[in-house]
Amino acid sequence: MFPGDGTKALILAGGFAKRLGTIGELMPKAMIIEKGDTILNHLVNKIRAVNLEPIISTNKKFEKFFSGYQNVIVEDAMAEEQKLGAVSAIWNAIEKMKIEEDLMVVCADNYFSSSFEGFVSSYTGEPLVGIYYVGRNPEMKPEEMATVKFNGSENYPPPASSFFFTDFKEKVTPPLSSYVSTGAYIFPKRVFPVLREFCRSAKQDAPGFFIQHLMQRGERVRGYLFGGEWYDVSHKSYLQAFREARVVKNDDRYIVCDRPLGGNLVLSITILHAGKQTTGHSHPVGEVYFFIEGEGELETNGNRRRVREKDVATIAPNEFHRVYNTRDKDLVFISVFEKYGERG
Repeated sequence: MFPGDGTKALILAGGFAKRLGTIGELMPKAMIIEKGDTILNHLVNKIRAVNLEPIISTNKKFEKFFSGYQNVIVEDAMAEEQKLGAVSAIWNAIEKMKIEEDLMVVCADNYFSSSFEGFVSSYTGEPLVGIYYVGRNPEMKPEEMATVKFNGSENYPPPASSFFFTDFKEKVTPPLSSYVSTGAYIFPKRVFPVLREFCRSAKQDAPGFFIQHLMQRGERVRGYLFGGEWYDVSHKSYLQAFREARVVKNDDRYIVCDRPLGGNLVLSITILHAGKQTTGHSHPVGEVYFFIEGEGELETNGNRRRVREKDVATIAPNEFHRVYNTRDKDLVFISVFEKYGERG
């Protein structure tokens, strides 16, 4: 059984969100809002719910986003080429925090709808990897992820929710199966010396390659099947739509990015920070607002009304409008409008 009650769990949030393009240059994936909260807060709350103490590993560039959290380890990296790899970040945390017990590790790219209770309770002392079945989701491409093979992996559901792997590979074509790694692990302390040597030998520094290395050494690795929803937040379609967008504004109030759609149409995303409001304005063209995440108020011609996830609002030409974020999390909305001049 996993120790629990104050034992550490490491959240890896040191990446530079390259797959998010423009938005990833401005904020870490851990701070993307999903289902009413940040990915990071979802993970922190789930970790605390199983009596573990979260540690967060991030980088120097995004350090300010984590200032309100405890147990934050900051890597001295301002760009992708300077950062520690994920496995090296794990070893760095073990050294800095003087961790001497089994360690749970989870990547801050991922949203889990289910709790970690079943995952932690299935731990029996062997390295444990959380997996997920993506066979029914055409948007998820297992050949771009770490895939696994086990007795019954050709079927869904598998014979049991916990089992030993017979093979594990990072990003291979064809994939080993439709079961993929979720970026959730538990490492027994006895493999820490192997982890240290793996980092020193400059091997491929992703957790999946370390799992492969353990299996090559004869280590038995167990898998646990997560239910509910699981996905890498960078695959969200509305974020992918702004990979090549232009930054219009980026300050303590909000992030605004625009993407031309051809002709005079523009697709724009606004990430309005907690307690802030947009600059009120009007313009000679109409506009449509699609609210993606969060909750706030929309003011039009002096009247305010509540807006939240999935709401759609139309703005008439020359109608004064302003958005207020009335909550303690980012409010995210997308707008579509006809270009009428340069935005500052």
